[in-house]
Amino acid sequence: TTVRRAETTMVLGTALVNAMITINTAAEIAIAPYIKTLGRRFNINGYRRANILDANTSALGYIFPWGGGLLAGYSAMQRLPEQYEWFTQAMVVNPASVWPFVFHGWFLVAVFLLAAWTGYGREYISDRASEEVSRV
Repeated sequence: TTVRRAETTMVLGTALVNAMITINTAAEIAIAPYIKTLGRRFNINGYRRANILDANTSALGYIFPWGGGLLAGYSAMQRLPEQYEWFTQAMVVNPASVWPFVFHGWFLVAVFLLAAWTGYGREYISDRASEEVSRV
């Protein structure tokens, strides 16, 4: 396989784990050893691996309607019409109806997929012993 496929696998693997475990820290702990192993195998700089892991976890952690953060917000919104006259029940938004429109998260995933496919910003570890980094 190639470095391009390895990085694409890192991005998509992180996205898949975040779709299943929408708690950021737990998702990172679950996928991080795989990202580390794959990155070392292809000599990908640790900073790039960390960015792939963190950016996708941040991007996808609060997108999915079944995520804890979104459900907490939704449950809080349910009580707002009772507390405030100006807030009507029509203003309560179903999380399942808005998840395609969370543009920041989807855009960030697209940027990292594009970077994996094109190699933009890819850095390798030139000598693992000296920790020098060369830009390719």
